[in-house]
Amino acid sequence: MKKGNLRQSICTVFILCALMLSAIGETRAQIHEDNRDRDLSVMTRNLYLGTDFDEIFAAQTPEELVAEVAEAYGEMQAGLPEERIAGVADEIQAASPDLIGVQEAALWRTGAPFDPSPAENVTYDFLQLLLDELAERGLNYAPVAVKTNFDAEVPAVFSPTMAFDVRFTDRLVVLARTDLKTSELKIENIEAHHFTTSLTFTSPTLGTITIPRAWIAVDAKLRGKPFRFVTAHPESFVQIINFVQISELVQTAANTDLPLIFAGDFNADAAANDASYQVLTSAGLSDVWTETRPTEAGLTWALFIGNPAVYINPTQRLDLVLMRGEIDAAAADLTGENPSTDRTPSGLMRSDHAGVTAGFVLKP
Repeated sequence: MKKGNLRQSICTVFILCALMLSAIGETRAQIHEDNRDRDLSVMTRNLYLGTDFDEIFAAQTPEELVAEVAEAYGEMQAGLPEERIAGVADEIQAASPDLIGVQEAALWRTGAPFDPSPAENVTYDFLQLLLDELAERGLNYAPVAVKTNFDAEVPAVFSPTMAFDVRFTDRLVVLARTDLKTSELKIENIEAHHFTTSLTFTSPTLGTITIPRAWIAVDAKLRGKPFRFVTAHPESFVQIINFVQISELVQTAANTDLPLIFAGDFNADAAANDASYQVLTSAGLSDVWTETRPTEAGLTWALFIGNPAVYINPTQRLDLVLMRGEIDAAAADLTGENPSTDRTPSGLMRSDHAGVTAGFVLKP
């Protein structure tokens, strides 16, 4: 072979190698870019309605009933919802989730005492408080679904000269970021349903009471990659009702071939591996906490009972993020659980539940 031809061949080989290396570099960069594009972050957060209704439901006389309602309303006010929810907004700012499942987004309204017309004077709207706090921080979130659950109104007598009707409404909500283009996060389909089985019981003074519970499913695309996000808040008082509702949940909301994420307060104790939790895992759902932090307990309830100022060590893991399908768990964390750093300016815990955040990578 002539020297000129040899030099030309060597140059050609070098050029081909350079082109191949460049292509490999571009491919690696594209893979890295694609992985970044598939990152998804979610959160579940129970806001705590501000009181409990056990003594109201158990009241034996009308006089006892109106006194218990007044006590419950006062307890909710003493818990300073504005401060607590501002703390939750801080958690959302730190985590920056794409989607949030919100439980106990309470709406409290008042009206004229013993008036048969519905009370409409809004005194505390936990959802609006949260949205306002997020907006103050420059964060862009909006509800994509709100499902109304228990809604009841009872007179409250505070003193011989002070009485008014108190109306409480429980809501389940999904929030989504609105600062992302539809090419980045696109909501395509929403379902919101009550469970077909509900807790029903008889109160001595209120008669027959039914406590509806609900789930919300959101089909979405993250930069063109589809997935389903589900939040739910099944029954907390009676375990067999919880079991039936979660069994229904995996037959309805989980009935999809899409990559699936469950994020909610399921009232199923993962720490105890109770029967309801086993229904979830038997449906092929993997627990993100145990996948990413297998040596840590991750307990979420109860941070307090009744008084947000009195922290107690949680004993159960009720707030869960689970997954199934073409999706990988990247991380999980608790929010609002630390009594040293997560109190309001008045020294209150933000909720009786800790929140849970989780990060995912959607597979191509």
